[in-house]
Amino acid sequence: MDNRPIGIFDSGLGGLTAVNAFVKSLPGESFIYVGDTARIPYGEKDIDTVRLYGRQIMQFLQKKNIKAAIVACGTLSSNVIQDLRDEFNIPVIDVVNPGVDACLRLPNIKRVGVIATEATVKSGVFPRLLKEKNLNIKVEAKACPLFVPLIEEGLAAHPMSRCIVEAYLADWQKNPIDALILGCTHYPLLSSAIKNTLPDTVLIDISAATLEVASKKLKKKSLLNNSEEFTREFYSSGDTNKFNQLARQITGMHVDAKKVFWN
Repeated sequence: MDNRPIGIFDSGLGGLTAVNAFVKSLPGESFIYVGDTARIPYGEKDIDTVRLYGRQIMQFLQKKNIKAAIVACGTLSSNVIQDLRDEFNIPVIDVVNPGVDACLRLPNIKRVGVIATEATVKSGVFPRLLKEKNLNIKVEAKACPLFVPLIEEGLAAHPMSRCIVEAYLADWQKNPIDALILGCTHYPLLSSAIKNTLPDTVLIDISAATLEVASKKLKKKSLLNNSEEFTREFYSSGDTNKFNQLARQITGMHVDAKKVFWN
């Protein structure tokens, strides 16, 4: 038995989709969530800066004695995940590989779309991994930089969101793809608008896929908590009142985030 918490972190609110999946997959586990809302968006920043941010969050969580970390951020997972694994001696779980594997398990998939931040799309990691495992698959990737600000401002359900989603995905509306990987953990919060735009396309939620992998990995390493006691903590580097309000809407949980400061 290991009752230490699991760290989950993202540039902002998007990683809360991983929290929702976490509660379903690992209901008896403690977690500490960090949303770096003061420095969002990550997807438009250079990789050295993103690497620094990831390292600072991991150092913070390490001081909290976490037993594993879930990097619930597509940008970090696409660009600096190996750096974090090399530096920190705990399991560090990304959201890219589980999303790719979930997509490849689908039957009769020939054309796959990937939507993500600019940094994730530039990394080319999703097309590379998909093609490595299935040479016959066709992959098209699009950056959707306005999606994250919409969600961070609590506008995911606003009519303008549907218009913006349609503008980004218009090509696939005319020429539908078989599956669409939501390559940023924020994007499942726009699933309704995306599904309305692409009704015949299977959506891949990388957060849900990642928690399936995390559950198996922790069990294999004997890191699961077998007691009935667990804790849930939230931290935000930005406006905690705004974070709490939106986090409660997303998770349905009581969220009372503490402020975290970076050196």
